[in-house]
Amino acid sequence: MRSTPLLLLALACTHVQPEPAPLAVPPENAAGPAAIPDGGVAVGDGGFLAPDAGRPAARDAGVLDAGSPAGRDGGAPRADLASPITAAGFETPVGLEWGSQGELPARTLFKNVKALGDLSGDRFMAAMQSMKANLGVKCTTCHRVKEKDFASDAKKEKLRAREMIRMTEEINRRTFQGEARVTCWTCHRGEEEPESRPFSRELPKELAKLTPAQLKQPAEKVFKDVRALKGMDGRNFGFIMGWFSRELGVKCTHCHEEGNFAAEHKEKTRAREMLEMTGYVAAGYYGNNSPVGCGTCHRGKAEPARTPGDKS
Repeated sequence: MRSTPLLLLALACTHVQPEPAPLAVPPENAAGPAAIPDGGVAVGDGGFLAPDAGRPAARDAGVLDAGSPAGRDGGAPRADLASPITAAGFETPVGLEWGSQGELPARTLFKNVKALGDLSGDRFMAAMQSMKANLGVKCTTCHRVKEKDFASDAKKEKLRAREMIRMTEEINRRTFQGEARVTCWTCHRGEEEPESRPFSRELPKELAKLTPAQLKQPAEKVFKDVRALKGMDGRNFGFIMGWFSRELGVKCTHCHEEGNFAAEHKEKTRAREMLEMTGYVAAGYYGNNSPVGCGTCHRGKAEPARTPGDKS
């Protein structure tokens, strides 16, 4: 039914995020990556791989496992999996000297690697080390470090991390044609939970003169060329227009032509694509309680940050 995606789009724009959850373990109990024994690399069956074992000719960007979303993007190039993680961290692992073994696929070096199994070992470890920069967490958040059981799926945070890897891949593939535009940093900014962005119900001044009757009517009967938010009443439509303006730090003319708001504009088209994105993110990864809104990424800037060094 058409009302379901409309509801998801509206919730994605207006939902208030919950308070950040505490870290899974006290900081004093946190630990770094498991040590790799000299002379060999741990492999999936619990043994070790000899230092002179063969390696692939090229490093793979990584692919999703068989359960990944696919076929919903009109054939867009598959997005790289590691770049959204390493953009705010390390492209190569720090403090890990294991030579040519680092070029072997991660799935052959570690147990129970799923979403990132086809990455090289080096790139996989760089991604793992980059989590701290992105989310401000340590290995113990997702892994049973004390028990020396990194392969365990017992922690919900590890399962959620896989879903978030799939989510960034889907966003970059479906909405950005395979380019790694959305990274872990874009939303998290070094925090385990992205910053909450409370929704304020204020009409922009351009819509403040709407009559009470117009505020109750469906938006498409009050305004021209309404597409993604058809069926929403004029008041809530106006609230969302004001929300766009505040969350992106722009004026209405960023997306609309002065004096002709119905005219097509590249930023207006992009805004519709962003609404579609928050809709499929909500439906695929959060249900009706999605914390992802415009401000989750934008935070008052028209261009969201990919890395800590981005000024925009």
